Amino acid sequence: MIFNNFRPISFCNKVKTLSFQLLALCLFSCNKSANINGNKAYVGLTHVAYGVGPISLTIDGALLFSNPLAFGLTTGIDGNPYDTTISRISDMNIFLAQDTSLSIHGNAAFQQGSHYSIFFFDTLDSRSVTLIILQDNPPVRYDTFTTIRFMNFSPSSSIGLKLIYTKDNKINDSFTIYVRDTTIIGFSSFVAYNPNPAIYTFNQIVHIGMNQIFAFTDSSNPRIDSANPSLDSANFIRLDSLQFDSTKSYNVYLQGFLDSPTSLQNKLQIKSVRVN
Repeated sequence: MIFNNFRPISFCNKVKTLSFQLLALCLFSCNKSANINGNKAYVGLTHVAYGVGPISLTIDGALLFSNPLAFGLTTGIDGNPYDTTISRISDMNIFLAQDTSLSIHGNAAFQQGSHYSIFFFDTLDSRSVTLIILQDNPPVRYDTFTTIRFMNFSPSSSIGLKLIYTKDNKINDSFTIYVRDTTIIGFSSFVAYNPNPAIYTFNQIVHIGMNQIFAFTDSSNPRIDSANPSLDSANFIRLDSLQFDSTKSYNVYLQGFLDSPTSLQNKLQIKSVRVN
């Protein structure tokens, strides 16, 4: 778990000096080198700090990934966001790629053989940024459903999600009906308002395959204008579709702003990262 405060960052043209004390309250592992090849942990980083340029991360002075990470991206490759590090108490340093003198650092501890997702995000409070570290230990599922962990990095009102499996299921009774598996995720506040890793778990079950995603702000059903039957985008917003594969689990998160429909970077988006 991470719960840290950063000094202010400028969101205009100039990034000011950053410093913080980073406390990593994860599970600790033994700092021995007898089995150094097996003493590994796996770390992925997602950059969702608005207005902050590309960042790099070092652990004990070694770069975790080679290329600076831009806003909106996750390390690794599709299906594997992780880079490998030594599972021990280490000095962890995040710095702006264009100015290595501006850095934030502290101690981090990762358990041997475990996988972690780090989100670097903007709190929008006192113009600061922070981190949250989550251990990735999703349950394994073997049927037609999988699990996701949902996080809201959209600095606005609470937002819920409706995920609708795009294939109809045919049910024959006295008459034939078609239904679609639907998952509704209740209202979730901006992560900065409650940066407690314990509440972000793989507790949402969704149908594998392609799911259409909708965001809602006051009801899981769209309002319908009787005079002009159409979805009211102020209440029920159609986002992109997401593909979920069998036996895999995902970080699913919102990025962007409700009131920025025309900005490609800042518009409300749904994103996913496969964690196993």
